[in-house]
Amino acid sequence: MRLTVVFLGVEVGAGILLHVTQNIWLTLLVYPALYVLAFFLLALMVPGMEEPKGWAVVAMTVAPIAALVVMHLTISGLDQRALHADGRVERATVTKVYWVDQGADPPTHVAQLADPSGQPLPGVVSGDGLKAGQTITVTVDPHGKIPVLLGTPSTGSGKFWLAGITAGVEILFLALAAYQGVAYRPAAKTMDKPKRTQKPEDVPA
Repeated sequence: MRLTVVFLGVEVGAGILLHVTQNIWLTLLVYPALYVLAFFLLALMVPGMEEPKGWAVVAMTVAPIAALVVMHLTISGLDQRALHADGRVERATVTKVYWVDQGADPPTHVAQLADPSGQPLPGVVSGDGLKAGQTITVTVDPHGKIPVLLGTPSTGSGKFWLAGITAGVEILFLALAAYQGVAYRPAAKTMDKPKRTQKPEDVPA
């Protein structure tokens, strides 16, 4: 289980890194890398992964998804904590509401905002329930790194609790898959063990 602890550290560390950098290109690089690490961990923990069965199959699905969820929740929680500590709460005006084409995915409803002086705020927010000309409360990062948040932020504790629960689920499925692999390995060795052949001197006269 040491590998699991190390990997969870990598997930949280990746979330902290992306929170600090707020770089979209780095995010696109880290997410696939985390997937590769998740499958590598499974291959190390579960013997006979060339023919996964039972919990190993479930773990192959749950573990990579849980890894990304832990990292995403860590980013979100740290963003909320930073906005709660240093964010500037102000009134903003909705300047435009429109749909963004997502290709194969359903279109996204977003809104553009402007501060009281009329200067556009960076990024967009969810446009659900909003209309042009409406005045709303938002929290703005004074450094301009974290996207604008509708309303006032929490301390991020809820996100961290969810991240912990997701990490627990990830560990549970990895443990079940590893246990199955350990149980499967001796059985496979027993089945593959060649039968003892009688030597000529063992045959009774």
